[in-house]
Amino acid sequence: MKALVYRMGGLGDSILVYPVLEILKRKGYEITVWGNPEYFRLAIESGFCKKATFYEPKEEFNLKIIFSQNKEILNSESSIYIKPIPTEKIWIVEYYLRELSFQNESFSRTLPIKNSIEKHRNLCIVHPGSGSKKKNPELSFFIKLEKILRNRGFKIQYLLGPAEKKLTGKFKNFLYMEDTLEIAKILFKANLYIGLDSGISHLSSFLGIPSIIIFGPTDPLVWHPIGENFFIIREENCPPCFPNVCEKRGCLNENLLIEKISLILKKYIKLYLPFPRLSLQQSILLPF
Repeated sequence: MKALVYRMGGLGDSILVYPVLEILKRKGYEITVWGNPEYFRLAIESGFCKKATFYEPKEEFNLKIIFSQNKEILNSESSIYIKPIPTEKIWIVEYYLRELSFQNESFSRTLPIKNSIEKHRNLCIVHPGSGSKKKNPELSFFIKLEKILRNRGFKIQYLLGPAEKKLTGKFKNFLYMEDTLEIAKILFKANLYIGLDSGISHLSSFLGIPSIIIFGPTDPLVWHPIGENFFIIREENCPPCFPNVCEKRGCLNENLLIEKISLILKKYIKLYLPFPRLSLQQSILLPF
């Protein structure tokens, strides 16, 4: 049996359909992904799918799963259409699985990819951007964050991608990378990762890297990453409003973010040690 999964979008959007690929593979399907091949390279490396293509495949498929509002894409009797964004407050992965009647299927919480990378035991990777400027705090936040991390003995490495090209002159110690496999190798070296609601943060969490992820105007209950080793920072008194983000952006107040990160570092993180394993509810709604 052969299945085609259509999902265009960024790195985070792509990673969030990996569980669907894994379940289909377990059910005996040979899977082709029609999307951005760069973002599905790790799915191929993990054995979740056979190949990924940017263009419409010409071969025949027994099943087609289309994550799109456009029902003109591959319209056939074998096509299942799923709206890429839920209209209710539900984790996006659970929503996808429910729409496919896969609710009772298990999936990997850590990406099963081979890793022989040696950790740099005091390395913290910081990703200061995302796919939308509305989700990004001011640069002054990262200056304060770097000071706190250095005081705790961490070496900071900034990781920049295509969405952060304009920031290359703002940080001294940075790596600019676009290759997903190379990004994964760099993340594997870290003992700690700090980032925003971004594709890189989704990848870090899925790789099992201890991750602190800042959610400003977006809703972590819907968009939180796959993983078992992450903390979510969110201002509980400021409801998610993305994409209609207010000018004040109180959810990204840098003093508030610094305070919460400092508490996590003090309470849960000891240099060279992994995070404790917390439940999803614990990781999102920490008792500050």
